[in-house]
Amino acid sequence: MFNSTNKLSDIKKEAVLKLKELYSQREAENMLNLLIHHYFNMTRASQQLQPDKRLSESEMLLLHIAVKRLLNAEPLQYILGSTEFYGLQLEVGPEVLIPRPETEELVDMIIKETPNENLSVLDVGTGSGCIALALKSVLTRNRVTAVDISEQALAVARKNAQKMNIDVDLRQCDILNTNECLQVLPRNFQVIVSNPPYVLKQEKVQMSDNVLQYEPYLALFVENDDPLVFYRKIILLAKKVLRSGGKIYCELNENYAKETASLFDEDIFDIPEILTDIHGKNRFLITRMH
Repeated sequence: MFNSTNKLSDIKKEAVLKLKELYSQREAENMLNLLIHHYFNMTRASQQLQPDKRLSESEMLLLHIAVKRLLNAEPLQYILGSTEFYGLQLEVGPEVLIPRPETEELVDMIIKETPNENLSVLDVGTGSGCIALALKSVLTRNRVTAVDISEQALAVARKNAQKMNIDVDLRQCDILNTNECLQVLPRNFQVIVSNPPYVLKQEKVQMSDNVLQYEPYLALFVENDDPLVFYRKIILLAKKVLRSGGKIYCELNENYAKETASLFDEDIFDIPEILTDIHGKNRFLITRMH
């Protein structure tokens, strides 16, 4: 427990001091403000207006446990149990990746380029359902189907869909087993989107503990000797279920953008366009089937 008084301002100071062992001052303050808002429904403004507010022992314990989890590098989103993505409040847990801002860019790109007119969209490797749900929340007249190998991830996606009353068709299949997916999927999609696993195992050394220790390994990593395996399978699936003129949108490993683009047969697909993300990294691929 905190050693200070039970006054909100004192508890915040002590918690920020502890969190600075692992995070910057700004990160620590932001995380603490979000925790207080989550647990006690106090906005930043109300926290500033009530610095002398007294917390009960049970309220102090809630914050103490949350700070301890943050000091163990657990992502804040898992502690809160939710995160915001494209204006939606999604439930997240260790079963699914925490959606990234780059993926919001991908969604925005698709929404700007896709008519809202009863088209069929397929999201491969949906996880929390973030892409599928964001697309359906805006492109309301389109039909959105989403698949994932993980039943645990699909349970999270279903919960998110039900909570927001967004109608997305969620199905279980392993994209690496094309025949399995073909058995559960309809045909004639106009759009396929995927943010597949693309981080090489050898790249783990560049990643932070909060990702490595807590986020699902299966959704992140590919073998060093086969970094493009998911893109090859997406292409194979697209040849069967994407109609002529349909588009593919993928998120990429920035180090393998050209290699990924080279997988697309020019007799079947347009020359892929590689686009950069907000950080200037090669992050997205777009192509169209002839």
